[in-house]
Order: sequence, then C-alpha cells, then structure tokens
Amino acid sequence: MEIIPADTDKRRLFARRFSRRVTTYFAVCAFLAFVNWYTTPHHWWVVWVIAGWGLSILLSLVHYLFGWDDEDDYRNR
Repeated sequence: MEIIPADTDKRRLFARRFSRRVTTYFAVCAFLAFVNWYTTPHHWWVVWVIAGWGLSILLSLVHYLFGWDDEDDYRNR
C-alpha cells in the first residue's frame, strides 16, 4: 500500500476542481457570447461577465499558487 502525502491529494483535488471551473467558464462564456451576438450585437455586455468571472478564476489560482490560507493568516497574528 502506497502512502500519498496530503499535499499531493490537495494538489490533485485543486487541479480537478480548477480544470472543471475553467471548462465551465469557457463553455458558458462561449454560449453567452453567441447569445449576445445574436440578440444585441451592437452592445457587448458579455465582456463584463467574462471579465468578472475570469478575475474570480485568476484570483483562485493566485490564492493557490502563493499558498494563502485563511487559517494560517489567523494563526500568525
């Protein structure tokens, strides 16, 4: 029986969740871009959705890469 470190499990779990979020992001944004193009091509409101949701995904990636953890922040004060 092989013992896998907890860090590896967390990394795999994050990778799985993050890839699912990115896939959902692209699928939904592509659909909304089509709807936007079809209904109101002169006003691109979908840019706000893409920017807001993309910022959320980017911040979650930065949070993971730099190892910011809320519990650690409270313990170090």
